[in-house]
Amino acid sequence: MIKHFWYGILISLLLMSGVFIAGCSDQSPAGNTTPATTTAAYTAKYAAGDIIARTASSTDQMLYVIVSYDQASGQYTRQLIYKNSDGSWGHFVTNKTESVERTLVEKVYPFKVAQVKVNTIAILTPTIPPTVTITQSGSSPVITSISPTRGGTDATVSVTITGSNFQNGATVKLMRAGDPIIQAIGVTVTSSTTINGLIKFSSAEKGSYNVIVANPDGQSDTLVGGFIVGEPAPVISSVTPDNGIYNQTVNLIVTGQYFTNPAKVSLSRGTEQLTPSNIQWKDATKITCDLTIPSGTTTGEWNVSVTNIADKLSGTWNHPFKVNAT
Repeated sequence: MIKHFWYGILISLLLMSGVFIAGCSDQSPAGNTTPATTTAAYTAKYAAGDIIARTASSTDQMLYVIVSYDQASGQYTRQLIYKNSDGSWGHFVTNKTESVERTLVEKVYPFKVAQVKVNTIAILTPTIPPTVTITQSGSSPVITSISPTRGGTDATVSVTITGSNFQNGATVKLMRAGDPIIQAIGVTVTSSTTINGLIKFSSAEKGSYNVIVANPDGQSDTLVGGFIVGEPAPVISSVTPDNGIYNQTVNLIVTGQYFTNPAKVSLSRGTEQLTPSNIQWKDATKITCDLTIPSGTTTGEWNVSVTNIADKLSGTWNHPFKVNAT
């Protein structure tokens, strides 16, 4: 009886051991319990031939065009494209391209403004006029002046730089401490004393900039504070009426551009001054005022000027106001 009891215990233990071993053998090796997953490929926002811009209504003459997109690296290849003389896009100046991260391109240039076939775009390299007289290497350029001396923020300004010893291939740029360099485009050395070019002030900070001309031989000159980025100076296009007589109070209407409030209107002839009263700023294009002409005022032509009080910029009318005795 006792023997059968112990035989029963032994058989039970053997059966339990078999179940335990079988259970362990069914477990999968560690680390293989999670099925492999795949990540869907990102679809690029732009395709080859898309011309991209910072704003949907961009009027820039030079923008980036997408040449291609590499899915593996997540980078666009882009190239600068320029407008033709008829306003259509466009042409390349060189065959230089650059690769940029997709996220950066799509963040900085969120708008597609046009589409072209990249393989049909020609490369048109600006040519140097054959009549240009080249200054011998070794003579440093000298900047005498730049015209105009101001440009509005986000404007594109055509400038003329005068001086001496300018060489074909000279570059023009504006610089000031702490801000990006503003490089002139379409630079043409028309003679050893004159350079023409375009300067685009895309989101440039307001203030004065140094003008730098550098010849291909490495020599350069700097016109310190030669150009100011900011609101343009007032421009007068007409003054009505354009004449008055002694003891008369004339209601002047001054029209033009870039008038700011408050503004001052004045008339001058040599060292003499006439200051109108009741100056009324209507908008950026119109100012009215009352001009009283005292008896004995010097007869003849007087210059009419508008000065914006805030930045002290002035503009003068090219067709002076005439004072008559009677």
